[in-house]
Amino acid sequence: MPSLPRRLFWLAFWVVGFAVGMTGLLLYFKYQSVFTGLQRDRILLVAREIDEIAERDLSLGQDFWSIDTLPEVIERRRTAESFLQAIDVAGPDGRIAYASDMSRMGSSLPPEWMPLVTTAAPLAAFSPSRDEAVVSSPIRNSFGQVAGYTVVRYGRALEHEAMARFTREIVFACGVSWAGFTALLFALLMAMRRQIEAVFRQAADAVDGKAAVPESLAQEIGRAEGQFAQAERFLAAAADGSPR
Repeated sequence: MPSLPRRLFWLAFWVVGFAVGMTGLLLYFKYQSVFTGLQRDRILLVAREIDEIAERDLSLGQDFWSIDTLPEVIERRRTAESFLQAIDVAGPDGRIAYASDMSRMGSSLPPEWMPLVTTAAPLAAFSPSRDEAVVSSPIRNSFGQVAGYTVVRYGRALEHEAMARFTREIVFACGVSWAGFTALLFALLMAMRRQIEAVFRQAADAVDGKAAVPESLAQEIGRAEGQFAQAERFLAAAADGSPR
């Protein structure tokens, strides 16, 4: 392959590759963000249901540590979603008052979670490990003070499976697009190259007298020659001291 076509091919290859690669990365992270957000919102619905029940009982004067309806609700919601790992309802200090796993009652949330769980935001979402994520929301009493927190842990296996499947699809689509658009851009560059070479060849033939000068170009050359001759006459007259 001649040097110039080879360079044009690699130019098309890398330009298209960069564009397709950046587009693929943007799509990947956008899909991950959307999927993670939808899953988090789904978990938040579970947390908010528990919050509402606890807040309703607190508004009726019940003590936070003796809300009889919470254990049943927690167990029902835990079994309704297969990817939920655990649901804990903890007090302001992080001590667990209600839990889907009864053995956790009375224990405390991990200390490293507390700065995230007790944030002032209405929702806390974080991933303590690659395979686990946590969503937490505050429970407030009738005075608007934080009485506790609902902490829901869920597995990220569905997210990983969805991202792996999407990655295979986007890699295939990007590969096909890369090959197709590289060939298309290379063809366009080669067509432009042929047109440019034809123009230069025509110009060279006209200069060598091998081909007729195009009428438009001849008019421009004639106009330029007339202006040049007029300038020469003016300069000669000025040199003689008798400008006309």
